Amino acid sequence: MHSEPVGTLSPELFALWEEMHDADEGLSGPFLHPAYARTAGLVRDDVEVGVITRGDEVVGFLPFQRSRFGVGGPVGSRLCDVAGAFVKPDVPWSPEELVRGAGLRTLRLPGVPASMKAFQRFQSDGVAAPVLDLSDGFAAYRQQRIDSGSSMMSQIERKGRGLTRDVGPWRFEWHTDDDTVFDTLLSWKAAQRKATGTPNILDLGWARAFIQRLRRLDGEGFAGVLSALWVGDTLAAAHFGIRTRRVLHYWIPAYNHELGRYSPGLLALMELARAAADRGIQRIDLGAGEERYKLRAASGSFDMSVASVSTNATLRAVNNALDHTRAWSRGSKIGALVRAAGRGVTRSSYRVQSALDSTTLLSGSGGKAR
Repeated sequence: MHSEPVGTLSPELFALWEEMHDADEGLSGPFLHPAYARTAGLVRDDVEVGVITRGDEVVGFLPFQRSRFGVGGPVGSRLCDVAGAFVKPDVPWSPEELVRGAGLRTLRLPGVPASMKAFQRFQSDGVAAPVLDLSDGFAAYRQQRIDSGSSMMSQIERKGRGLTRDVGPWRFEWHTDDDTVFDTLLSWKAAQRKATGTPNILDLGWARAFIQRLRRLDGEGFAGVLSALWVGDTLAAAHFGIRTRRVLHYWIPAYNHELGRYSPGLLALMELARAAADRGIQRIDLGAGEERYKLRAASGSFDMSVASVSTNATLRAVNNALDHTRAWSRGSKIGALVRAAGRGVTRSSYRVQSALDSTTLLSGSGGKAR
C-alpha cells in the first residue's frame, strides 16, 4: 500500500475509483467520489490518495490531507462531512498498513461511517447522521413523515400558503448559475456564523476557491447543485450541495431572515427533496448534527464516528486521551467553556489565514494553498 498526490493518480486509477463508487449498493455519497478529491487537489497541494492493494491488485482508495506533522485528515478539512476509504466489497484490508505505507504518523478522520468495518476498532465518538430516504419517491417520504406523527409537513405547507398570500407567489429553482445567488448565500452564511460565534471556514481563500470549482462541475456522476427559492424577484433561501447519481449532500444552506416567519429554509429543503427525487436521487444526507430541523426532516440516519489510526503507541495513547476529554466535555459546564474558547481560537486563526491569502494562494483562479 502507498499514497500519492491526487494530481499524479493515473487516469486508469481514477476510472477504477469512479467505477467502484458508481457500483456501490450502499449509495456512497459525494465526499468519497474521486471528483471531490481531485477538485480539492486543484486548490491545495497537500491532498493525497492512499492506494489500497491486495497483492498486485488495487482494491480501494482513501483520500486525505497530509499535515506538515505527518498527520492525515479529511479532504477539505472542516468542509468534509464524510471521510474514509472506498474499498471493493468483502475485501479485507488494514488501515494501519495503509498509514505505514503512506508514511503517516496518524490518520484521524471525523465522519467515518460505522459501516466501514476495517475502521471499527479505531472508532470513537459515535453520532447519528440524519438522512431523507427518497428511494420510493418524494410522495412516499412525505407520507412517512406524516405517518410518524410529525406535524412538519403540514406546518411547512401552511407556511408556504402564507408566504404566497402575504408576500407573493414563490418558485423553486433546482440549479442556477447565477453568481448573485451564490454570493448572497455565502453572505448569509457568514452572518449566521458571526451571530452564533462559530468559525466560518469559508473565510479562507482556498475554501472559497474549492466550492467555486465544485459549483462549476456538472457531470452525470458528480455535480455541484446551487438551488434557490424565490418570492417574485426576492431570494428567500438558497443552498449549495454536491451530488452523485443517487445521493445529494445537503451542505451549505441559508435563508433570508426578513422572511423568517415563513420558514423559507425548511420550505426550500422540502422542494429540494421533491426535485431531487424527480431526478433519481435516492437519499439526501443532512450531515451529522442534532439541529432541530434535521431531526424533524429526517426519515432515517446512519451511524458515524471519528476514526484514529496510529502506528505509534504513544500517539495512540494521546489520541485516546483526547477522545475521552472530548466525550467528557460534552456533558460538562467547564467543557462548554473550553469548546467556546476553542471556537474563538479557530475563528482568529481563520481571520489571520484569510488576511494572508494573497501570499498563500497562487495567482489565477484558486491556486494551491496549505
